[in-house]
Amino acid sequence: MPAEAFFAVLDACLPRPLVPPLDALPWLPRVHFALFVHRVQGIARGLYLMARSEAGEEALREHMGARWAWSPVPGCPQHIGLSLLMAGDVSQEARIVSCHQDIAADSAFSLGMIARYEETLAEGPWAYRHLFWEAGALGQVLYLESEARGFRGTGIGCYFDDEVHRFLGLRDETFQSLYHFTVGGPLDDPRLTTLPPYGHLRRLRR
Repeated sequence: MPAEAFFAVLDACLPRPLVPPLDALPWLPRVHFALFVHRVQGIARGLYLMARSEAGEEALREHMGARWAWSPVPGCPQHIGLSLLMAGDVSQEARIVSCHQDIAADSAFSLGMIARYEETLAEGPWAYRHLFWEAGALGQVLYLESEARGFRGTGIGCYFDDEVHRFLGLRDETFQSLYHFTVGGPLDDPRLTTLPPYGHLRRLRR
């Protein structure tokens, strides 16, 4: 994936007034990205973090420990909030935390959505679903922006949250791994079949 496309996809995940779908969420961003970058031109392989708000970055820096570099990313617009935590091949870590699925490691990049958990739930149990609304909206943005640039994305519903926390150095429930996603070149699966809408009803009428 070209670096320009990578940055554009991430930029679209930032909230802006009157820009759907993220403008439908009336709260400040609570979900941030831990990114496993594998194949982006001009960007070093490694673990990155995209904080979708300044407050989120401050809290993540406090709770993730002191082992990370938090280096700026050359060529990345500063407002995106992307930092390099650790350079190197992280494909094995990406595969492991996503239930040993190759799609997390064979892609251009994959990510874990890291949510502000305890603080959100302090508002009430009903606030838990708000985190998934935000994760779902971000997933739709990732799908559409990747497709628009000639790539494909898919959500990863199976992941080991405890392993994500261990890897990132998160030791309490201030933040919680909420969902995973991966973006890369498409590989068509011949086992998948596309049917016309309500095709089963037409078959019943025959």
